[in-house]
Amino acid sequence: MNYNFWRGDKIRLRAIEQKDFEAVLTSTEELDTELDRFEDFIKFPVSKEHNRENLEALAKKERADDTFFWMIEDLQGNHVGYINTFDCERRTGTFKYAIIIKRPYWGHGYAREAITIVLRYYFRELRYQKVTVLVYAFNERSMRLHEKLGFQLEGRLRRMAYTNGDYYDELYYGMTIEEFDQFDRKPNLKDFAEHQS
Repeated sequence: MNYNFWRGDKIRLRAIEQKDFEAVLTSTEELDTELDRFEDFIKFPVSKEHNRENLEALAKKERADDTFFWMIEDLQGNHVGYINTFDCERRTGTFKYAIIIKRPYWGHGYAREAITIVLRYYFRELRYQKVTVLVYAFNERSMRLHEKLGFQLEGRLRRMAYTNGDYYDELYYGMTIEEFDQFDRKPNLKDFAEHQS
């Protein structure tokens, strides 16, 4: 049984560090092309210097709320993507997240495991009660993933994104803590305590 909270069977999550800058900057070519297509539009090219400044600011940023940015790496230490939370509202117990997995690592269950770890933390440690994720209608892989995880399609805003010469809808998927508990069983802490004895 794995007792490291930030490690799953296939991946681990960790904070961004100075040593990550070159790897992230090297992958900027991917982010400026194919992966941008899974956002809402392709942006103008960004220099490595500008990206480095943004990464340094992100790594040094003082946290004012529960917003966080994780590096996702496989158990061999390869950087496979990112996941970040935002719009964290403690009063209502709601938050959002976004995730990017680099193409060579698609189909290995890394996104599913990263999302599950983050949801466990926000639901069971920080007492959030609802999560929302935005998926563009052209991203069928993400729609299937979230539906398999038990997310409910809660809304559709028509023609909100424009890319590759077409308009696309924004789809909003949500999950409550009760729905998450049906998908992901809580660990028995007595087993953990007995293991420590």
